[in-house]
Amino acid sequence: MTGEPSSQSLRDLPAALLKNRWAQLFLAVFALLELYNHGAIPAFISTQKGIETRSIAENAALRQKAEAELAEWKSLTETQIAKYAERKQRADARKATADARKAEAEQIIARETAKNSEVKAKAEAEALEGEAAIKEQQVIVERERANQAQRLNQAQAAEAEYKAIFATLGNWIASSNAQPNVTCSLFGNC
Repeated sequence: MTGEPSSQSLRDLPAALLKNRWAQLFLAVFALLELYNHGAIPAFISTQKGIETRSIAENAALRQKAEAELAEWKSLTETQIAKYAERKQRADARKATADARKAEAEQIIARETAKNSEVKAKAEAEALEGEAAIKEQQVIVERERANQAQRLNQAQAAEAEYKAIFATLGNWIASSNAQPNVTCSLFGNC
């Protein structure tokens, strides 16, 4: 029985402890610590993990959004670059075509200028030849006029000489009182 009273007193111990204010305070603090350890800390930790998970998810969403915006901006930029490159290529092609046409036109102009120069030189040469031929003809005409004038002068001189001879002959005949038998003159006046 000796063992019983002591076991009885051990059973009464929790009831006795619960009547003690210090023990009650200690048990209340202990219970609060246990609640805190088992309820608040895990809730806090899970809340922190939830906040962290939410932050990670938000950061991931923001990163995806930023990457999508960056990809869109990059796509737009590359599209603009491609458009500008295409425009530049078209402009370069038009410029090359214009340069080719200009070079072709310059060749045509140079060729036509050469032809015109050749035609002009030929025309000038023909004009000079024509002028030389005209001058030569003028010289021939002047020479012919001079020859005709000389012949005319010679003919007039010969006629004057014949007239003088006939006048002298007529005077001589008239002064000698000779009668000529000739009824025709020297120039055919019969």
